[in-house]
Amino acid sequence: MATMDRRLLKAATSGDAASLKQLASHDPGVLLGTTPPGNTCLHISSIQGHEELCESILALDQSPALLSAVNKDGETPLLAAVARGRASLASALLRRCRERQLSEAILRQDRHGCNALHHAVRRGHTKLALELVEVEPVLSRAVNGRSESPLFIAAMRNFTEVADRLLEVPDSAHSGAFGFNVLHAAVRSGNLGN
Repeated sequence: MATMDRRLLKAATSGDAASLKQLASHDPGVLLGTTPPGNTCLHISSIQGHEELCESILALDQSPALLSAVNKDGETPLLAAVARGRASLASALLRRCRERQLSEAILRQDRHGCNALHHAVRRGHTKLALELVEVEPVLSRAVNGRSESPLFIAAMRNFTEVADRLLEVPDSAHSGAFGFNVLHAAVRSGNLGN
């Protein structure tokens, strides 16, 4: 991929949709440029939480390239948004990935082995976590670099609604850090299913 135009970087960082649209009108390919860490304008807008700008970018580029792009941390724009706690934006990106049938972009794990569901649960975004499970139940099978499953994290954080939903998914991973599992997490969090 090409190096990102500095004007595009500035527009994506600040949320300046007018400048971004002007740049893209002269050269639509400009949207595909990346920064040295591999971020596209959609990554940067997602990280910054510029939901309207993300929608503008996706309206200008109908290809799957930007939604599927992976930076050097292993993040798609969806994963970058969830990891930074941008739940509303992540939900919008999830819908776009689903509309374009981009399962790989939804299932992606970052360099630490965390997927969007790991991050949503860790950050306490219950609604987003449930939405992710609804769209891609397979997310529940992933284990991160610390051997933590989304179910384990939900049990540790006492997010019973998410944990209950994950228990309904066949083959959900139940492992946790240091050889623990979801039962250890439930006991530790005091959630013994009263």
